[in-house]
Amino acid sequence: MTDLQSPLRYLPHMQSPELLHMGLSPMPTNAWIEPDEDTALFHQHKLQQRQRLGDRVWCALPESGPAQEETAELLAAHLQRDYPALYSLHGSSLRCAGGEFTVPLKGGEPLWNSSLWIADDLVLMEQRGTEYVLTAASLCSPSHWRLEDKFDRSMSAIHAVIPGFDATLEPKIERFFAHLRVERPVVRHNWSLQLGNVLCARPGEEGRGVGELYYRSERQSLRRLPRSGAIVFTIRVYLHPLQVLASVPGAIPRLLAAIDACSPALYAYKGFAAMEDALAVWRSPG
Repeated sequence: MTDLQSPLRYLPHMQSPELLHMGLSPMPTNAWIEPDEDTALFHQHKLQQRQRLGDRVWCALPESGPAQEETAELLAAHLQRDYPALYSLHGSSLRCAGGEFTVPLKGGEPLWNSSLWIADDLVLMEQRGTEYVLTAASLCSPSHWRLEDKFDRSMSAIHAVIPGFDATLEPKIERFFAHLRVERPVVRHNWSLQLGNVLCARPGEEGRGVGELYYRSERQSLRRLPRSGAIVFTIRVYLHPLQVLASVPGAIPRLLAAIDACSPALYAYKGFAAMEDALAVWRSPG
């Protein structure tokens, strides 16, 4: 794919080098989504992935309908109110001026339609008993996980494959989900590395682990919907060649230190072993 054009905005490893951490911060509701020059590229990317992968990037349980519709209503209102120069009504559709495309406001797949307005992927988590379950998602830019493996599963089951998650994060996430308030949305950031600039980095896909080393960061937001009580999770991916980080004082040394601080299990899970040759160039520059 073409390299993303958005400038380097987030370097989460500079603030929190740990790969397993909550790192939640309050988020003003008017900052829910951050449209930029890559919105049109993500729009096309999502259409291509849906055509290529079908229900492996879009899936929803029938009972998620009300939460999907609520998400679409809330998101459309936010985009028009807080980014009026970029988003406006065009008949029964929402028009994005920056990307020069329109998408219906209503339809049979509300969460999918609304995901086409923005660069972010959208995931819905709804309470079932004492747990929260993934009931709907438009996930076209996953970071080495597959929607079909996580769909209709609880938070604990979704994250069970991550080394150290059960002891480090699972109790904190369960408490957070139980107490997340409508008026207190939050944002968090994480990071990883990958070889090549593939946005849809599904395990086992052809081309994975080939090419230049890229820094992949994600801006994630979580907010509770007022009517349904569901939690909507947004994921905005940023990809930058590692060379871009070299312009930021301390960014590369701190990145290498964070990688070296990983446990062997987490080091293997994150795929750093496959990147050792590419990382060696940065360990001994020049």
